Amino acid sequence: MTRISAYRLRHAAQVYGREPNAALGFDKILEAVGVSVEELSNATARIDLQREAAALETACEALEDPTFAARAGLASPGAKTLLAYLAQASDNIGQVFRFAQKYYALEDPDLRFDLDGSEAEPTICLSSDILSAHQFPRHREFLVFGLLKRTEQIAGDGFGKMSVMLECEDTEHCARLSELADCEVTGVQSINGVRLPTGGFEFQIATSDTALREHLLKHGEERLSQLPQNRTGLSAKVIKLVRSRLPGSLPSGDEVAKELCMTRRTLTRKLSEEGTNFKSLVESARCDLAKRLLVGTDSIAQVAFLLDFADQAAFSVAFKRWTGATPAVFRKAKT
Repeated sequence: MTRISAYRLRHAAQVYGREPNAALGFDKILEAVGVSVEELSNATARIDLQREAAALETACEALEDPTFAARAGLASPGAKTLLAYLAQASDNIGQVFRFAQKYYALEDPDLRFDLDGSEAEPTICLSSDILSAHQFPRHREFLVFGLLKRTEQIAGDGFGKMSVMLECEDTEHCARLSELADCEVTGVQSINGVRLPTGGFEFQIATSDTALREHLLKHGEERLSQLPQNRTGLSAKVIKLVRSRLPGSLPSGDEVAKELCMTRRTLTRKLSEEGTNFKSLVESARCDLAKRLLVGTDSIAQVAFLLDFADQAAFSVAFKRWTGATPAVFRKAKT
């Protein structure tokens, strides 16, 4: 089970508490997703990643406002983590993201910062082996707009306009988010992330401090060495196993359970404890590969075959359910 620092959810709870239309208390949301108020109030607490995601989705539903998660991300205060201090001491924005790729595991061992495109025109994508954006879209928006805000805070004045890219076909929702963030928000993408200004990686940070940075890096290495070597939960193992069979025939739940040396009932129970199930993980693996194949030259019918769908129609229905866009619309947006 992947456990992360509770500081992100603690922040979301504070923002929720200021919502004028919050008829349901956040304590009830925590109870619904299996997190105690005592856990959240503990400054060093770690919680299950899936429960954080479920809490953000539930909060948006309770408020009947799908923009809440993004607004909570935009309200992110300056963090007081090792990575936050490293960012302030870095030479430039590119160095900040390279540190994030390595040291964010101290807070969340699952979330990755991937570079899409070149360093001259960088887009920072948020990726997860456990949670797919189509399963928890509001949670992914919480993280993306939090990334946007933190980048603004770190870079300071003169950095230039950034834009946001989302896996979202709802143009009205994207327009509302664009207005809230005061930046372009583009939907129907294969990624969720932030596009930096041209040359953004070279932008110098005014608070750069070489001596402090070297001290923090030593501390960071010490903390990384103390992390358990096997930090991934069963969900990540299942996804990895399913991905290894694709393209091709999907393994059944019984086959996966056998390969992981457990019964199907035990697999189901342990995945439930991690807030997920076998079907959702299979869909996550299929969705991720589908998006990669659709930007290639394979026909949609070929992609459907490679992902073990009965026909193109079945694949199109599933892909629309996962991403909000049909395979044809998704491919057109990427060309």
